[in-house]
Amino acid sequence: MLNIHPLYSSSSGNLFHIDNGGRTNILIDAGVTYKAINDGLKSLDKDISNISAVLITHEHSDHIKGLPLLCRKNTNIPIYACGKTADLLSELLKEKNISANIIKTEYDKPFQINGIEILPFETPHDAVMPCGFRIKSGNTTLSYATDLGHMTGDVFDHLKFSDYIILEANYDTAMLDFGKYPFHLKRRIKSPIGHLSNDVSATTIARLAKLGQANFLLAHLSENNNNEDIAFNTIITTLKQNDVDTDHLNINFASKTLSSEEYNIC
Repeated sequence: MLNIHPLYSSSSGNLFHIDNGGRTNILIDAGVTYKAINDGLKSLDKDISNISAVLITHEHSDHIKGLPLLCRKNTNIPIYACGKTADLLSELLKEKNISANIIKTEYDKPFQINGIEILPFETPHDAVMPCGFRIKSGNTTLSYATDLGHMTGDVFDHLKFSDYIILEANYDTAMLDFGKYPFHLKRRIKSPIGHLSNDVSATTIARLAKLGQANFLLAHLSENNNNEDIAFNTIITTLKQNDVDTDHLNINFASKTLSSEEYNIC
C-alpha cells in the first residue's frame, strides 16, 4: 500500500509526503520553507526525524526552497536527485557551507528505500536534469509527473502502468494568454520544456482512462493562471468528447496551501 499526502502544490512551492503505512516516509521535493515543511509533517503527526529520504525532481526554487535549511539541520537525511541535478545541489549547498547526504541517481534505473522501489524517469522541462518518479510498494504503483512542457511517450508509458497518477495541470491557456505575465514568461510556460496546460492534462487523462486508469491527482496548479473549477471543467469536457465514462474515475486536486488530505492505494 501507499499513502499520499499532497501537503503543498503550486507554482509557489511543492511538497508531497508518501508512506507505505509502515516505517518508510518519503518527501517529494522541498519547495517550501523549512518551517512549512515541519508544519506539514506536524499535520500528519510526524516530524522530520520520521523521514527516510527526500526525492528532488529538479532544482527550481519552488522545489528546493527549504532544502538548504533542511540539510543544515538534518545532515544525515538522504537526498536523491538525478545526475546533473545532484551535482548542482551539491555545489549549491557547498557554497552555503552545508554538509548533505546527496545521492546521485539515473533515469530509468530503480533504487530501493526501505523496501519501496523508486524509478526516476525523464521529463521535458527547462532544468538541468528534471525527472518524475514511479514509486512501487508491493504490488502498488504510483507515478508522479509535474513540471513538463509536453507529454512524451516515455512519460505516458510510466503513467499507464500505475495504479495512481499525480499529474501536472499548471495553466488554463486563456488565463495565461490574457493574464498579467510578461510575454517572455508566457512563452516559457507554454514552451515544450515549460509546463502542462489543462488541455494537455485532460487529453492525457482521457487516453489513460480508456486504458483503464481511474485514479488521478492534479497538481502544480498556477496561482495566477488556473483554478480547480476551470481545470475540472476542461477535464470533464474532454472526457465526454472522447466518450469516456466518468462514473468510475477519481479526479482530485492537490491543494495550493497546507493540506492534510490523504489518498490511499491498496
